[in-house]
Amino acid sequence: MDATKERPDINPSKILEIGLGFMASKTLLTAVKLGVFSFLANGERSGSDIQSNFALNERCLYDFLDTLVSLGFLDRDGLKETAVYRNSPEADLFLDKKKATYVGGILEMANNRLFRFWADLEDALKTGRPQNEVKSGEQPIFEMLYSDPDKLREFVMAMGGIQMGNFAKFANEFDFSDYKTHCDVGGSGGHLSIQIALNNPHLKCT
Repeated sequence: MDATKERPDINPSKILEIGLGFMASKTLLTAVKLGVFSFLANGERSGSDIQSNFALNERCLYDFLDTLVSLGFLDRDGLKETAVYRNSPEADLFLDKKKATYVGGILEMANNRLFRFWADLEDALKTGRPQNEVKSGEQPIFEMLYSDPDKLREFVMAMGGIQMGNFAKFANEFDFSDYKTHCDVGGSGGHLSIQIALNNPHLKCT
């Protein structure tokens, strides 16, 4: 009996999309880490321009760029050597490091730290133990972060960037006219206080 004939309304596309989703995820994370979207924020560029700027190997260049096109993060005119690439509207707004709307900090941390931890999900489910840096005998997570300025900066930018939209909306829509001071407890990089101060110059932020 052919089961597909019994249920023609269902197919395995969602299963395969989720099961192999790490391929699309890693493509995006790699592009963010390289800075592809910030590079293209200055205008469309050819594949060879992108290759030269990031020292990419020609063998996988167009597979990489055209995957970003198929995922909707880049737009393209032409094919291969004649192609020019530019950011999609979403990528241009949210993945250009020079813009205040950049949310790529959390993606940078996902690429550099979190991606590898998820490979050990099965161990976590069976043992109940952390699978982050502690697993390999390093310091607890926050002690590790505070001991490494680069990792701490990455963490702060990840946490601030992913919340920037909420911070800006709150700062614009909440009526601060009756308040003189604002204290942000646990404010990390000060992203919330900055947005509030930009929109409410009468406030003193701590």
